Amino acid sequence: MKKKTESNPELQMIESLGLKLNLTKSEIDALIHVITEIRSTWLQTKFRLFGSKARGTSDSESDLDLLIEIPGKITESIRKDIIHLIFDINLEYNTNISAMIVSEAEWESPPYSMLPIYSYIQEEGISL
Repeated sequence: MKKKTESNPELQMIESLGLKLNLTKSEIDALIHVITEIRSTWLQTKFRLFGSKARGTSDSESDLDLLIEIPGKITESIRKDIIHLIFDINLEYNTNISAMIVSEAEWESPPYSMLPIYSYIQEEGISL
């Protein structure tokens, strides 16, 4: 049986990047699952890994910080659905993905664009 990543260059890139960042197999698989599920609804969604995992300074207690930038408006219902999806994936893979979920418009406008984390993610975040 072929792995999901074998037929998808984008998923192969995520898998390769995960290995370079010393992510565990579970973390890589969980990221791929999150990205695949969310892009099945919002194809143009942007994902950026940031924090200690992206810097390569993580320890055994570190989470996977993930910016999820959805095209279009995000309702509270959509935000909750994504939070529940990530919760379920964290349980399935025994991981700790911590997501920041924003729309493209929110991310590029105040107050987000004025926060220190915005500059940090723009400069050091790794696009997936």
